Amino acid sequence: MSLRQNILISNANKSVLYDLNNDVQLSFPSSLFFKAPNSIELVNFDMLGEINLFGNSNNMIAISYTLSNGEEIRYDIMIPFTENIKTDYDLCQAIKSALNSETYEEKNNIVFDVTESSITNVVTNPKIEVDASTTSYSIKCNEVVNVLFDHKDSIGALIGFGSGKYNNVKEISGTSTQSITAYNFIESFNESSDLKQYPNYNDFNCKMCLYDSNANYIQNSLDPLDATISINSSVGLVRYESLGKLLMDIENEMNKYSNLFTPAADFSVSYNYTTKKVNIKNTTGQRFGIGFNISKETNHITSGSLHSVLGFEQKTYLNNVEFESPHISKTFENNFPDDYLLICSNLGNRSADMNILGIGNLNNVKANDILFAIPISLTRNFMPVDTSLYKANIANSSFSLGYKERKTNGDSLYVNFYIRCLSGRHVSSNIQWSALFSFVF
Repeated sequence: MSLRQNILISNANKSVLYDLNNDVQLSFPSSLFFKAPNSIELVNFDMLGEINLFGNSNNMIAISYTLSNGEEIRYDIMIPFTENIKTDYDLCQAIKSALNSETYEEKNNIVFDVTESSITNVVTNPKIEVDASTTSYSIKCNEVVNVLFDHKDSIGALIGFGSGKYNNVKEISGTSTQSITAYNFIESFNESSDLKQYPNYNDFNCKMCLYDSNANYIQNSLDPLDATISINSSVGLVRYESLGKLLMDIENEMNKYSNLFTPAADFSVSYNYTTKKVNIKNTTGQRFGIGFNISKETNHITSGSLHSVLGFEQKTYLNNVEFESPHISKTFENNFPDDYLLICSNLGNRSADMNILGIGNLNNVKANDILFAIPISLTRNFMPVDTSLYKANIANSSFSLGYKERKTNGDSLYVNFYIRCLSGRHVSSNIQWSALFSFVF
């Protein structure tokens, strides 16, 4: 049986005035462990707080190069974060401005440009919706430099560069990543209805089928080839700042067909802010139906189903006076559904946790001192059923070797713990978190 030593850490005692991040600096006395620990396991983790788009834990980018005298010089540049950054273009301009505002030694004429390009995955299978919310960022410079995302507060994860290091380059491009716009707006685009062109694969978040009390499909009153409910049919791209505004447009479109029901229908489309689910109801009591398999009813192929943003499956729901989405609404607040909270530490230097798979350019996210990864949806009082699945090998870390080789010279070992998001989003600085670790010898 292996020997263990449990350590509890918490950020509860930090000063909200001076400690503007979620770091916990822990002092390990040289006499704490009688021998070097081989691994660390997560026993419990608890976090109460918010995840924001941007903040002081994801706003660093570094530029370095060699001076004429051979000295290597590095600039850690902070991108000012503000609530006004709501689109990929806004973020590009903020990064560009920060890079060009720096005074670079021996490089008076250096100029940076930062751009982004939206990536749309067009598919011919109507069961697969268009993903219009991915973006690729590029950074260009008129001189050769090193562009580094190795700072623990790097913006790299947010814009598709992970924690990579790009040496002797004039231009770099990141992997396709979640659009910043998607965290701030719910986008709706209805090109097929505007141009009357079918098939059309460019639509998103704009269409739904409606059925009467006898489960008969109700055709669109203006265009039989279009879905019954087809919002924003002639206004191009619409960005909703809240789900409530989108639901109001859907509700208004549904009520255009009220007189096809007896008594006349009065549709209500609402959002439950506790369960994060959408409710669609006929308040006058007549049964109706809704559907999201658009091509089945309209006999043409088009994207644009509202099922994902509303939390429904891409199928037909019939014969009821009320429908609640079986899943949570995939709106901008949940637009990175597979996001993970990363528990990081310089303790993990040269550690090897086989349960963490690197992603991004050359798997460079693994270089970010990650000990453990927990689904964000499970961060309240998370307790692994099997702690061996949350186990990091630290036998070769500088921390463990310090005990093994007695290099501490009686001094304490200082270990920094911090938390980040896999998506690159900011973990709000006013949250509370704690973790119980078990050191295994």
